Amino acid sequence: MMHRLGIKARVLLLAMLPIAVISVALTWYFISSRLQDMDRAIEDQGQVMARQLAQACEYGLFIGDADLLQDLAHGLRKNDAVLTVRIADRDGRVWVQFGPSTRLPALDIASEGSLSRDHDMLFISEPVRSKPLLIAIDELGEARPQTVGQVTLGISLEPTRARQRQILLNSFLLTTAVLIAAILMALRLGRDIVRPIGLLAQAVEKIGQGNLHVRLGGELGGEFTILGQGITRMAEELRGFYETLQSRIQEATAKLSWQASHDPLTGLTNRVEFGVQVDKALRSAMEDGRRHTLVFMDLDQFKVVNDTSGHKAGDELLRQLSAQLRQALRSTDVLARLGGDEFGVLFLDCGGDVGMHLAEGLRRVVEDFRFHFGDRVYSVGVSMGLVEIDAGSHSVGELLSAADAACYAAKEGGRNRIHRYHIGDKELLRRRGEMEWASRITQALDEGRMQIYCQYLQPLGEGDGAQHYELLLRMVDPDENVIPPMAFLPAAERYQLAAMLDGWVLDQVIERCAAMLEDRPEVILSINISGASLGDVGLQTHLRQRLAEHPQVASNLCLEITETAAIANLDNALQLITDLRVLGCRFALDDFGSGLSSFAYLRSLPVDYLKIDGTFVRDMHQDPVDAAMVEAIHKVARLMGVRTVAEYVEDAATARMLEEMGVDYAQGYHIHRPQPLHELCAGKGARTQA
Repeated sequence: MMHRLGIKARVLLLAMLPIAVISVALTWYFISSRLQDMDRAIEDQGQVMARQLAQACEYGLFIGDADLLQDLAHGLRKNDAVLTVRIADRDGRVWVQFGPSTRLPALDIASEGSLSRDHDMLFISEPVRSKPLLIAIDELGEARPQTVGQVTLGISLEPTRARQRQILLNSFLLTTAVLIAAILMALRLGRDIVRPIGLLAQAVEKIGQGNLHVRLGGELGGEFTILGQGITRMAEELRGFYETLQSRIQEATAKLSWQASHDPLTGLTNRVEFGVQVDKALRSAMEDGRRHTLVFMDLDQFKVVNDTSGHKAGDELLRQLSAQLRQALRSTDVLARLGGDEFGVLFLDCGGDVGMHLAEGLRRVVEDFRFHFGDRVYSVGVSMGLVEIDAGSHSVGELLSAADAACYAAKEGGRNRIHRYHIGDKELLRRRGEMEWASRITQALDEGRMQIYCQYLQPLGEGDGAQHYELLLRMVDPDENVIPPMAFLPAAERYQLAAMLDGWVLDQVIERCAAMLEDRPEVILSINISGASLGDVGLQTHLRQRLAEHPQVASNLCLEITETAAIANLDNALQLITDLRVLGCRFALDDFGSGLSSFAYLRSLPVDYLKIDGTFVRDMHQDPVDAAMVEAIHKVARLMGVRTVAEYVEDAATARMLEEMGVDYAQGYHIHRPQPLHELCAGKGARTQA
């Protein structure tokens, strides 16, 4: 066929073929390069978001704060490409997971991070590592980071695929235009055909090297100018796509970075970033001898705003008050919202005395602040704990703990005041001791080191035909030393662990003694119910359910409520007594006589037994006033048809006096020293002393 063509046609054909081939090759080269760049970009973007999220989640996993983790995860939902987020701790427990989960890769906490694709989804996993300020330090002073969890993001590839399809379409159109231009230029090929081709080759090489600022025009001559302009437009479009994608990646990265270090409600520094700033201040104090002041702030009466006007009002109050506090600070100071109504302030380059002055200024700002919401006006106070950061400070953890304890001491001392931490502070030492006990209580429960003892109540007269035992809680330390309840129960009350202990005791009685109580219906076991349990709806529901499931146990239980707790929670106490009496439970009023209005409230509480406060019983054989109090309580109880129990009976003389008065039961070391409950359940009765 070629021999039929004239020379002109052959030249045109030979000139057009290379241009056409080059144009198609270049277009596909650019397309594949661009598509690969877009794939890498979305992977890089996902890895940046996963790493940022992993860093932000470290503290939430460390303290087990599910709300904080939820807030961080939902912050990513503003990115339309993020469809799935999963946050898990190192034990494999998933704290947060939303979006489709069926295609999520399996958890592998030990991995160093992974990236995988599944059709139209990209899955990225990153380990959550502990930061130096929150991890242990070895003897060489080096941090030992640990993997504390894993975050997994599922990113939709559909937006990227859509853009890639658009690029393919545009490239196809451009290629078509180039081919048309090539045909047109081939018609005007002449003696300078080599030079335009050379210029085109150079332009292609630059674009292949990533230089998208290529400009081709009239210097090509003839039809090659059109081809050059087409290549230029293609390069400009590719450059535009690239710059747009890079801009979006930078914006998303900056936004995620800001969210990781700031509180979304107030715009203040968040707890994680505040810890970083405290760590920097500590290092400058230890290395350069600089002095700073750390302050914890806890708003007083903030709950009133939430309860009366709703959380929307509370959020607005926090926003307005944050703005007021920010204006009262120096430009070098750091103000952070630590969570809820708690704030932290770091006064840089000032000692404790100057810090006290600055903190007092903030306290007055809060005190003078008035919040208007609708037709209501609210005022709040603030309790503040202050600690100085100097060369003698040891760690960020100790500083934060001291400031928190000092803040709590200010709140306990009357609120709306500042408590300054100093070495040897008895109040803070007591507070720290209770904090340690709270941790030991939880650990003892987890390790099975809580034990239940029982103490026999001896009838002094005919009695009611039952054998009464009071159950007493004991803790066993790792060295197998038995710890009495008064060492750890105050901490349990303060840190809301008392209700958990009460529920645990009831569960233990049901599991260990149910069979024994069926065989020995005459045995009555008394369980102490704390004041906190009277107001705990969850525990009350648990009590009702468990006792309804084991009616044989309910009829053998006597629940003891202290007089002070019953009076403080009178409505709750009456409701609990009414509900559980239906199941067969009995009730005793413990420590009776300790309150100022004991007899006035006794008529309101339908109890079966009255336990006379041991402070009256212990010395009654030597103190006639105590003896008269015991006798008066017994007589009133007898008139009301309530049986009496005398506690702290520690000698025979006291027991004889109680018997002569007609008191029904005696309890104390003279009668019976407590023995482990499992001995009673095994059929071993009380080893009485009397």
